[in-house]
Amino acid sequence: MSSLPLVLDHLPSGFMSASARTLHEVVPSPALIHLPGLQPRPVFVSVLLHGNEDVGLLALQSVLSRYEGRPLPRALSIFVGNVEAARAGVRRLEDQPDYNRIWPRSAPATPHQHMAARVMDAMREREVFLAIDLHNNSGRNPLYSCLSATGAEHLRLARMFSPLAVLIQAPQSLGAAFTSICPTVCCECGEIGNAQGVAQAAKLIERCLADDFGEGTAHDDAKALDIFQAFAMLKVAEGLTLSCDGEAADLQLPPEIESFNFQALEPGHVIATTLSHPDVEPLRAYRLDGEAMAGMLVRKGADVCLSTQAVAAMFTRDLRAIRQDCLGYLMQRVAAHAL
Repeated sequence: MSSLPLVLDHLPSGFMSASARTLHEVVPSPALIHLPGLQPRPVFVSVLLHGNEDVGLLALQSVLSRYEGRPLPRALSIFVGNVEAARAGVRRLEDQPDYNRIWPRSAPATPHQHMAARVMDAMREREVFLAIDLHNNSGRNPLYSCLSATGAEHLRLARMFSPLAVLIQAPQSLGAAFTSICPTVCCECGEIGNAQGVAQAAKLIERCLADDFGEGTAHDDAKALDIFQAFAMLKVAEGLTLSCDGEAADLQLPPEIESFNFQALEPGHVIATTLSHPDVEPLRAYRLDGEAMAGMLVRKGADVCLSTQAVAAMFTRDLRAIRQDCLGYLMQRVAAHAL
C-alpha cells in the first residue's frame, strides 16, 4: 500500500448513503477528509480502523445529515481507515496489521506507520482541536470510553460519552498517539448494530463541533466517572484450537464469557478449560506493553483460573477477534482522588 493517505477537501459523492461494505466504491483507500467549518481548528474523527465496526460511519452520516445546506460550526477532519477489511466485513485482512496499532510514537518503519504519521502531521498542522476514535466491541459490553491520559479535557470528553471509562495504554494505538497533541477519547460503542451506541457517538460529535462542553471542573468530571485501569490482556497460545460453544477443542471458553464484562471476578474464577497439551500454557496474561505476566493465571486440573481479583472487560466469543487481538482485558477500579 501507499504510505500516503488519500486527502480530500470535500465529502465525496456517495459517502452519505454508503455502508461500511460499500464504502470502498466511494473511498477506495484510507483517506483523510477535511471539511470546513465556522471555527477553523478541526474536530478529528476516525472511523473503520477495524473494518467490521461501522458505528463511526453511521454516526458521522447522522451528524452530517443535520447540517445539509448549512456550514458546520467547526471544521471536521475524518480519517477513514481500513476500507479493504470493511469491504470484506472483517476486523482486518489476514495480511494486514491492526489499524489501531500503526500509530508510532517513534520513527515510522512500515508503509502503514508512515501513513499514520502523515495523518498525525496533517492534524498537527491544522492545530487539531480534539480527537474522537469510534469503535464497536466484539463482545457484549456497556458503552464506555478508553483513555490514554487523565488530563481535565480528556476526562471531560469521556464524561460526555459515558459514565464508564477505562484507562488503557494500548501500544501504538491512535488514542495514545493523539493524546500528545490534543484532548482525545476512544469510544467503545457496544456491539455492531447497537443503535444506542450510534446515537451516543453522534451526540458526542455534534456537541464537540458546537463547543457544547457544559460546566464543571476536572474534579467534577473525575467524580462523575466510574474509572477502571486496565493492567493485563489475555491471549490464547498460537496453534491451539478454540471453542466457546461446548465443542471439543484444546481450549474451551465458557459460553457465558461475555457476561464477565465489567464484573468483579474473584480469585479462582474459571476463565477457560483445557483438556490437552498439558505442557503448553494455553492462555497467557501480558502487560499492555507486551511483557508476559507470571502468576496471573493458574491451572487447577483442567481449569485455567484467575489468581487474583480483577474486573473483566472486552471478553468476547468472537474467535477471529480473539486470534487477531486478544480474549479480553483485566482491570482494577481507580478512585477519583488518585487521578
